[in-house]
Amino acid sequence: MTRYNCKTAKELSIISYLEQCGIQPQRIKGHNYWYLSPLREEKTASFKVNTKLNAWMDFGEGTGGNLIDLGIRMHHCSVEEFLERLNNGNPGFSFHQQTSRKAEPQPDNPVIITGVKALEHPALIAYLKTRGIDPAIAATYCKEVDFTISGKSYFAIGFANRSGGYELRNNWFKGASSPKDITIIGGSHKAAIVLEGFTDFLSLLQLKCGQSQSDFIILNSAALAERAVPVLKKYPEVFLMLNHDKAGIAAAEKLQAAGISFTDASGFYKGFNDINEYLAAQRQASLKPQIRRRAPEERSRGIGR
Repeated sequence: MTRYNCKTAKELSIISYLEQCGIQPQRIKGHNYWYLSPLREEKTASFKVNTKLNAWMDFGEGTGGNLIDLGIRMHHCSVEEFLERLNNGNPGFSFHQQTSRKAEPQPDNPVIITGVKALEHPALIAYLKTRGIDPAIAATYCKEVDFTISGKSYFAIGFANRSGGYELRNNWFKGASSPKDITIIGGSHKAAIVLEGFTDFLSLLQLKCGQSQSDFIILNSAALAERAVPVLKKYPEVFLMLNHDKAGIAAAEKLQAAGISFTDASGFYKGFNDINEYLAAQRQASLKPQIRRRAPEERSRGIGR
């Protein structure tokens, strides 16, 4: 029986590994296989595996690597423990080795920032409005970012992290530039509110009319919860407003295990996955009475006949 070490494990097919784990691609284009990320919950496939390079990239997190990098993330284990999983796998568990592994290594992040300016493009303003977020609030904390992927130019709403990277969002794209990190807003308050994404942060400001007596720690991914630990230890009060999903629960557990004392403040959006989803529902509910009031007026003017 073959025993894998770091070198031989990296040569195993990521596609085959995902298939053995019951994970199938959402679409295939050439050498690129696109999946719903196995590292977090999402609705649009942003996890790519390039079979020519045998490398993966999670555009939602801005992370990537080889099979070992993926394995330790998927199974929350060390390199040694993942190798043991491979060596002690099910009897029929096998992989195909890559024949093209001599190809040029894949860059850490294909997102290249080419320009940063004030948020003003009509398409981005319209996108914010569909999310129920006031563009004026977003413009205070976000930028309009031009970037390229594989030589093609795009633009998106950019939310900077503490290390100079950006979370990038528009109507069709959700990703990030390197380096991936958390965002800290404020610094003068004794309380901190922890949120998973910047749309939740903007949504909270929208709901509170932009007023707050707390600093904000935006994780920019539930997987980055541990990076917030040294920052959160400085606060007497910590309030969590994370997503109501497995990733959000796991992030809270990581903070608790690291000794962070916190209050779960996510109760006000119970029944919704996150704050933005709650905001959208509130907005929709407020529009219904207006629609009902408008209908008789339109009929009286002959509209809709």
